[in-house]
Amino acid sequence: MTSVSLVAVCHNSSGVLGNCISTFRSEARAAAVTGEVVVVEQSEDRDEEERVEALGVDRLEVRPNRGYAAGLNAGIASARGETLLLANPDTVLLAGSLQRLLEAIGDGYDVVGPQLVWDDGGEILFPPAEDPGLTAELWRTLRRRWQRPWDAGLHGVLEGWWRVWTAERPVEVAALRGPLLVATRATADRLGPLDEGYFLYYEETEWLRRARRLGARLAVAGGARVVHRAGHATAHTPGRETIEAASRERFFQRNFGAASRWLLRCADGEASAGVAAQPVAGPPAVPESRADLWLISTFRHLMPAVGVVGRPALPAAVGRVAEGGPWYAAAAARDSGRWRLSGCWSWGP
Repeated sequence: MTSVSLVAVCHNSSGVLGNCISTFRSEARAAAVTGEVVVVEQSEDRDEEERVEALGVDRLEVRPNRGYAAGLNAGIASARGETLLLANPDTVLLAGSLQRLLEAIGDGYDVVGPQLVWDDGGEILFPPAEDPGLTAELWRTLRRRWQRPWDAGLHGVLEGWWRVWTAERPVEVAALRGPLLVATRATADRLGPLDEGYFLYYEETEWLRRARRLGARLAVAGGARVVHRAGHATAHTPGRETIEAASRERFFQRNFGAASRWLLRCADGEASAGVAAQPVAGPPAVPESRADLWLISTFRHLMPAVGVVGRPALPAAVGRVAEGGPWYAAAAARDSGRWRLSGCWSWGP
């Protein structure tokens, strides 16, 4: 019987970890695999350690907080499963997700991620991971800054998102989002440890870029939906923006030459591209529209945006999560193979 190890790194995460563990164990039974739970506890708080231990983990590694990459490396070293499920503690596996993820590994992909969703109903999809390569990074920068590149690139961006969001089979991609990644032990050993020079953010981006350089194939497992309770810990991390900026700079220094970094700095600037939106009181006031796809974002340029597929109106769950503002919602329709926006609305201060 295949053995799968859930590896979760925790920092004051006991309040959300229980759902992650229970849904993993349920999915392991449904997939007829042996499940193991390995938790690396980095809160440096004895009471929190006891709360995590009470959740019924198979192996608990208590360590000082040296960052997420260091925690994952410790968990990978401790895990005994043939397949590793590297997960944030604020993830929840929806029915059938583990089976789909394992099938994608069996199809020959080296590292696999799910279709991450925002809500328990699995309707609001997180954006696919962005290609971290220089050309893609430069193109995103230009699209945020100027309207003409934004208009020119809209169809290609929406086509790529649609391809991932509607997939029922594995879809090969250039990058994956970090909240949940699946790889065999053999693949993890071949790729080597995550770079512990990243305290938080970009550690999985660096690791997956290395994977592609070594010839690894990455895929999103279509139909494998996993809820991500985004930001349960990082939203309260002191200096989060500074940490993220430092990690981004480290990634650029390690992966782009001096000329490439100069080019990106020259292209960067105030974001001014995007939709012309009609103000409304909130999500319930957004009218029904001809929409193959809804996009919801805190940015007028919709980069990134979460998506809702195949509904004439925004689901009620949007109102529960898109509070404050400003928020932008755009209805997108596919006519004769081309995407266009059929309406745009905004709410919040």
